[in-house]
Amino acid sequence: MTLSSKFRPTALWDMDGTLFNWSDRLNTILRTMDPAFPIVSEGQRQDFDYFWVPGADKATIQAAMDDPHLYEDLPPIEASVNAYLEMVDAGWDVFTCTSPTWTNPGCVAGKLASIAQHLGPRAADRMIVTKDKTVVRGTVLIDDKPVITGAHTPSWTHIMFDQDYNRYVNADFRMTDPSRWRELLAPFNRATPVLAAH
Repeated sequence: MTLSSKFRPTALWDMDGTLFNWSDRLNTILRTMDPAFPIVSEGQRQDFDYFWVPGADKATIQAAMDDPHLYEDLPPIEASVNAYLEMVDAGWDVFTCTSPTWTNPGCVAGKLASIAQHLGPRAADRMIVTKDKTVVRGTVLIDDKPVITGAHTPSWTHIMFDQDYNRYVNADFRMTDPSRWRELLAPFNRATPVLAAH
């Protein structure tokens, strides 16, 4: 069953660590730059910026973050990609909402290409790039970042996308299995008026 085109909730999907496995790509680049770089294994990451660990060279991390290929052909988190596409089919208004790395010359173009490849060209037209996600209106924001702050009180509810580095947060809503998004987001699957354009 799909929702009315006039009344539907809006889902904002973060990209890195939520739709795409950014950590694996970063770790690959770090190992290429320094085979001895102290990689923190998945399951042992205790902080959102987990790669800033004792013994890690800051210049190497910054160089990896600025690698123009970092965001090219990002490996998808298949269950999340499937959930995104299912939400579109179910009538949700779905966007990606991602923060840029402005020092990386390939960041935005790489993200657009990854979205187009795995979510389709229409999804690329629905990518929002902002450092402050609180300025974006929506019903839910699905994001792996533990705490999201900005200039405004968010209109959306933060759905914590489960990762080892955010499990210390007692989240009201946590997405541990994207395939069960209908159950998790049932409280938000209600009619919300779409503002008329002026």
